[in-house]
Amino acid sequence: MKLALIGGGGVRTIFFCQSLAKYAEKVGIDEIRLMDKDAEKLHTFGLLAKYAVRETSNLKVVLTESFEEAVTDVDYVVTAIREGGDEGRIKDERTALNRGVIGQETTGAGGFSYAIRTIPVMKEYMGIIQKKSKNALVFNFTNPAGLVTQALYEAGYHNTIGICDNATGTKIELAEALKVNARDLLVRVYGLNHLTWADCVKLHGVEILPELMKKEDFIQHYHDFLYYDRDLIRHLKALPNGYLYYYYHRERAFENIVNAKMTRGETILKLNREMMERMREINVEKNPARAFEVYQQVMQARNDAYMSVELGGQKVVKIPLDLEKLGIPQLAQPREHIEVLEGYAGVALNYIEAREKNRMTDLAINVPNKGAIDFLLDDDIIEATCMIDKNGAVPLKIHNIPEENQLLIRQVKLYERRTVEAVKEKSMELGTLALMSHPLVGSYSLARQLMEDYRKAHGEYLGDWK
Repeated sequence: MKLALIGGGGVRTIFFCQSLAKYAEKVGIDEIRLMDKDAEKLHTFGLLAKYAVRETSNLKVVLTESFEEAVTDVDYVVTAIREGGDEGRIKDERTALNRGVIGQETTGAGGFSYAIRTIPVMKEYMGIIQKKSKNALVFNFTNPAGLVTQALYEAGYHNTIGICDNATGTKIELAEALKVNARDLLVRVYGLNHLTWADCVKLHGVEILPELMKKEDFIQHYHDFLYYDRDLIRHLKALPNGYLYYYYHRERAFENIVNAKMTRGETILKLNREMMERMREINVEKNPARAFEVYQQVMQARNDAYMSVELGGQKVVKIPLDLEKLGIPQLAQPREHIEVLEGYAGVALNYIEAREKNRMTDLAINVPNKGAIDFLLDDDIIEATCMIDKNGAVPLKIHNIPEENQLLIRQVKLYERRTVEAVKEKSMELGTLALMSHPLVGSYSLARQLMEDYRKAHGEYLGDWK
């Protein structure tokens, strides 16, 4: 089988190919095609990807700047594009901040701007995939993943699964913290992309979350709680997605971002430019080993800086949980080896394995609701834990969602539906109504100003909007 990675000039391509190399033979993939419009980045990171997998796999790695060539006769496609590049992300952030609202790249105004210039491109790509591929299943990792997947599904491209390593990360983080294998855990996640809660954790089929939430050591030290006030965590009685920080501590996040020397986007752009400069000096083709060392150094710096802007420069330090203090019998014999699903590559590859081998697997992905959350429409794209086999994905049904969570999900889904309609109609007014609907904006006059600002900032993409 063949798989295409669209956006193959991205810095995470190396990680993707390394993960694929481990799974390739197991799932039957013998070729990956890396496609990107940026020839230099494709060459640089494509060569590093080839270097990274050279000793562990016979996987064939093909580089191409042609989208049609990349998807012709492939069985699976992963999309990870950034329309407008890092510079576009910075415009999204700064435009929002200048109007007094959070400009994070997937959440709120920044995510809206990212979506409206990305959805048309993704629709065009899906049309080509439909004509050229072997009826390929498409894993959409392009942000904002849930909103883009919603737009594609509404356009009739039902061969799309939205993936996000953040949702799967909930299970991975918990498995690492509890020193158990991820495959031994069932973590039920529900909500929308970057707006989820985990309300059920089963280890070997036994529910353990209520007991975990009673333990002060877990409340104080569990990694994913470190963004939040602990009284809030006690109230939620669930594991919140890290992006809920922007909703639960909005003014704190905004103040920290405004007072920082650089936004997250500006930090990423700086690191990426420095990496490319060093790659040119090293010459990846002649000295791939040294180039790979530099790559690892820069990626570590990126990881260390994650959420540091929003947290006022603080670094989240993981403190190991004292498993004895948790007093849960199922944790009495922790296993040294921890099985990890390895980011968005792991999500896609575990799905492929479940489908091709008919092996029942649970994954948190973005799929049509189909009654899983009773107050949403069947064709609303949700992010939820699904059971997957040869017949595809079926989301676990969620009952008794707290009213406050319901309200947040309803409001953000309304924003998503309106955004999809605004892009379809190329309507400034519908775009304004979409932004007004988002809880991090919540004002018509402010939304109108933002809509005008984004049209000016991204005129090449929105020039014909009226």
